[in-house]
Amino acid sequence: MFEFVSKSEKLYVASHGEDLDGLFSASIIILLHPSKLKLKFTAPYEIKNAGESYDIVLDLPPPRGGAKILVDHHESNLPLTNRVQRAYLKPEYPSTARLLYDLIREYEPSIENYGRTIALVDETDIGNLDPYSALFTSAVRKVFKERRGYLARISRDLLLHPPTKSIDLINLPSIKKEAHLIEKEYGDFIKRVESMEGGDALLVKLETVPAYIVPIIQLAARRYLFFGTITSGSDGALRVSLRTQSSSPLSALMVAKAMGGGGHENAAGALIMPSDIDRLLRMIREQLKVELISV
Repeated sequence: MFEFVSKSEKLYVASHGEDLDGLFSASIIILLHPSKLKLKFTAPYEIKNAGESYDIVLDLPPPRGGAKILVDHHESNLPLTNRVQRAYLKPEYPSTARLLYDLIREYEPSIENYGRTIALVDETDIGNLDPYSALFTSAVRKVFKERRGYLARISRDLLLHPPTKSIDLINLPSIKKEAHLIEKEYGDFIKRVESMEGGDALLVKLETVPAYIVPIIQLAARRYLFFGTITSGSDGALRVSLRTQSSSPLSALMVAKAMGGGGHENAAGALIMPSDIDRLLRMIREQLKVELISV
């Protein structure tokens, strides 16, 4: 892995552009190969059936067009490893950045300077968000939607100002303004989320707030055994993002897989059609009392 990255004259890399794991995985590649690097930020639902091919794919399902190297930690992507020449896919890892870190630190000792940042990536990627990391993730998703090319600057900023605590994320120069604008615009809504009482299971359908606010809404997930958000895509499909507690009789991954998606045991998601909502509700109701609300 290290030899391929360090000796390649040019690299075409795809990384997940919606969260800290994908951004910092890209940061590590930038550290190893700062010049002649073509970096594309994308999402699982965009790349999975794409015909384009890459040298390296990070934190994503490999595309139909193939890749030379895949570095990932999502169990749901194991059936797609036949699309790549070399797969480093280990579901036991909490984040792709952690896996990439372990793959290269023997050859690039300077990466150990980012050990505390990797620990922060681990926490955010397994769904342990607090108000700061949730606000950062919402800001990143807004940038992903509106000006995706700017994400490379955030990845470089993570190297220049490596965060070790969640509050450091929203103070990054490249994201600070965006985070402040979201906080200012949705401050009252954030307070409503923080006051949600909790219970068995709750699904929240977003109708009046943008989809990039989902990470903030998911702060309420810690008060429910099963929690999900539903957002609409431009193609008519719905994006379902699920979070569960370890004590829940249904795991996020179990339900996501049944709906054609994947992810982590307690943080997963799927793309469904509007007609599938009833099936989703029936599946949850077999184990838990569930409420569906719109915001």
